[in-house]
This record gives sequence, C-alpha cells and structure tokens, in this order.
Amino acid sequence: MEKVFIFIFIISYSFYEIQSVNVVRPRGIAFERASLYIPDKDFACLDGSFVIPFSFVNDDYCDCPDASDEPGTSACPNGTFHCTNAGHRSLTIPSSRVNDGICDCCDGSDEWGTTKNISPCINTCEELGRAAREEAERVQQMIVAGNEIREQFILKAKEQKTEKQKRISELMNQKIEAESIKNETMVVKEKAEELEKSVLEKYRIIADEKRKQQEELQKVKDQNEAYEAFHDIDTNKNNIIEENEIEGYSTFDQNKDGMVSEDEKDYFMETKKEMNLDEFMLNGWSRLKQLLLTENVETETTEDTIEKDGDGQFEEIEQSDDHPDDDIEHLDSADAVDESQYDEETQLIVEEAKRARESFEEADRKFRDIERKISHLHDSLSKDYGIDDEYATLDGECYELSDHEYVYKLCLFDQITQRSKNGGSEIRLGTWNSWIGEPKYRTMLYDRGQSCWNGPPRSTHVRLSCGLEAALISASEPNRCEYVMDFIVPAACVQFNEKTSTSERGHDEL
Repeated sequence: MEKVFIFIFIISYSFYEIQSVNVVRPRGIAFERASLYIPDKDFACLDGSFVIPFSFVNDDYCDCPDASDEPGTSACPNGTFHCTNAGHRSLTIPSSRVNDGICDCCDGSDEWGTTKNISPCINTCEELGRAAREEAERVQQMIVAGNEIREQFILKAKEQKTEKQKRISELMNQKIEAESIKNETMVVKEKAEELEKSVLEKYRIIADEKRKQQEELQKVKDQNEAYEAFHDIDTNKNNIIEENEIEGYSTFDQNKDGMVSEDEKDYFMETKKEMNLDEFMLNGWSRLKQLLLTENVETETTEDTIEKDGDGQFEEIEQSDDHPDDDIEHLDSADAVDESQYDEETQLIVEEAKRARESFEEADRKFRDIERKISHLHDSLSKDYGIDDEYATLDGECYELSDHEYVYKLCLFDQITQRSKNGGSEIRLGTWNSWIGEPKYRTMLYDRGQSCWNGPPRSTHVRLSCGLEAALISASEPNRCEYVMDFIVPAACVQFNEKTSTSERGHDEL
C-alpha cells in the first residue's frame, strides 16, 4: 500500500519537473488544468458565467465569480493557488496567501510579486522531498515488518478459533452429562426432602406446643410482675394509683434529680389524676416496663464497675437479681426444632436429605459453570476482530498510559478506565461497542461509561495505527465526557494488495 504510494509520489515529482519545463501555463494552475487556459483565446470562467479576454487572467482583478480568472493572485477572496513544488508534494493554498510575504510553497512560487525589501523565498522542495521520501521509506519498512507480525496474529487467531470451536463441542458433551446428573440429584433431593418433612412434622408439632406453653408462662409472669408493680406504687392500697403516689416511686424520676416532675408524672399518667388496675394493665404497665428496663441497664452498668480497694486489689460488686427469668427458653418460630431430640432413625433421614441437597447444589453449580463457559466462547467467536481476525489475539489484553494526573487503562474489546494518581476509585470511560468510521478497523468505540456529573455517559474513540509493538501512546478529552486515545499495534500494519478492501486501504494511499 505505502510502497505503491511512494512509487506514485516519486513518479509524480519527475512528471511535474519535466512538464513544468516544457508547458507554459498561468501562474497558480496545476498542469492537469493547463488546457483550460490558452493564451491566444478568450478565457471562459470555469463556472460558465462569463467569457473574458485572456489578458484579464491574473491581472489582479477578480472577474469570475468562481475566482478561476485569478489563480495566481490574491484578488479573489475565494480563490486558490497551486504550488507545483517540483521534487516534493504539490500543494494548493488559499489565494489570500499569495504575495503576503510568507513562503507557503516550498518552491517559492506563491511569493512571485513580493517587494525588493523582502528576501525572495528559497526553493527547499528538493530537501523537503528527500526528507519526505526517507520518512515514507521508514514508514514502509515499518509497515512491512509490522505486516509480518500481523500475519502471525492471523495464524494464531485461526488456531484459537479452531480451539474454541473444539472446546465448545467438548463442553456441549459435558453439558449433556452434567444436566443428566443434575436432574438425577434433583429427583433424589426432592424424595429425601419429602421424607424429611414427613418425619420432622411430629417434632414441629412438639416445638409448636412448647412455644405456646412458653408464651403462656411468659404472659402469666408478665401479668404477675405488672400486678406486683401496681401494688408497689399503690401505697394506700385502695387499688388506685393516685398522682401523689407517683411522687414517691423513684423509677419515675427519669433525670435522677431527686424528684418526680410534672412532665415525668404526665408521661406515666397520661395527664390523668389517677389510674385503676385495668388502665394500668392496658397502658401504664408498658410505659413502666420501659422505665424499668432503662433503670436496670443503668444499674447493671454501675454494678459491673470494678472498684479498687485499699490493698490495690480489684473487687467486683455483686450484681442485682432483678432480671427476667433466664430459665425460660424461647423459640423463634413453630418451625424451630431441637435436633438433639431426634431419634436415631430421624437423624439418619435428616442427614440423608442434607447430603442430597449438597449433591444437587454441586451438580447444579457444575452445570451452570459449563453453560457460562459455552456462552463466553460463543460471545468471543461472534466478535468482529477485523477482516482476517487480526485483532483476535488482543482480546482482553490491557495496556496503560500515565500522564501527569491520571493512569489510563485500555482493555481491548472489554473496557477503558481512568484512575487519578491522587487516589480514589477507577472511573469507567467506556465499554466495548463496535468498530466505527472509515477506513474500517481503524477506530474502536467504547461507550456506556460512567456518567459525568450533570452530564452524559462517558465514551471513548480509540484510533489504531501501525506500530511494531502494541502500546497506548496518547489519551485526551477534547470534549466533556468524550475521550480520544491513540493505540499502535502490528495488527494495523496492512500492505496494499488485491485482497485489501477499499475501505481498509483508506483515501491517502491512492
């Protein structure tokens, strides 16, 4: 591809050099358009608008709307000037640059009318052309060497593809076997669990009865405690708690200031002056229990404090016995069953059901693992890795680039992340989507990244070019939340041949 370009490049220079000597044409006109400018004939504006005497061509006055009569002057604002640049690349510049004192053409032809006070332009085309040809030759050598590596990538990709297809076939056979084992263990599990449920039913009934008994005992205990508390407060024993009796019950002194305030009395009495036993059992007892609980916590904290005696030894203060009955056991639900109560036969059935569940879970896990592997291989085979799968071997390979502020990480066909050098979590700049643009297989799109603050999701374009070693060489954010990266890789080193697609050749190689 580049070799053909160099050949055309060199031949073109020679062609221009020969023709520029033998053919007279107006200044600023390319050779291929010279036939449109014949000195002994009137000139027709190229847009067909006017016919003017040829003496009006390049007379520094714009006669044609398309500027075709002034190719060698700056008279027309929309005109262009052609630099022949023999020995180097020809160039077309805006006519406004003609005779502006700046040498835009390496042959100096754009400054033909400069004043005597300005030094004439030096023709540097031969030197520049030589440097361009040397650079083109260097690039061509890199293309050739890179293309050899690219061919190795293609061969390896074919091997990997064959291996993946073979692996899928193996996994499909394993999947059939794994699914059969999974179904068998599921049947065994269901039967074992059905038997387990049957034999455990009597234990569940026993546990439920025990729970009900415990609830009844707790209810009676709670009622007894409430009754005792009521009569402790009712000091005059008239079966009514009166406001003045509240004042003598220290539990109601919540802030521990030595007296029961009006607010503290109102909290318990609900602003009433007196409370009978039924009212106390309905509402008062629950509020009193809350106060007692707080008091007990404070008491336990005090009693657990270790005090130092005169001999330097520590003595633990004896704890209060004012605690609920710890002998009463509680079951969370009717399904709670004490396995220690199982008889030997039941224990064997329970253990068998447990083993059946474990066997099924293991079989199901193996089956799902095989399914995931198959799915992953199918996804890999369905990806577009280039015209010859030249990028396939790079799938999942990661490359980093560090600048003064961030570390960028490109994982090909996967995702791109950015990490601040000052710390913090990684930010996803995009997830692999597709190839975009022309020529094809030169720009990768990674989108659906993390959203910017009050902005769109981040996305990244990765531009690929030829290089002998894969490397991420640049990263920038030209627009908010839109990133551009340059990546060199041998897989992008394509030589022009009959097989190369038009889109892959590009436009600069003709």
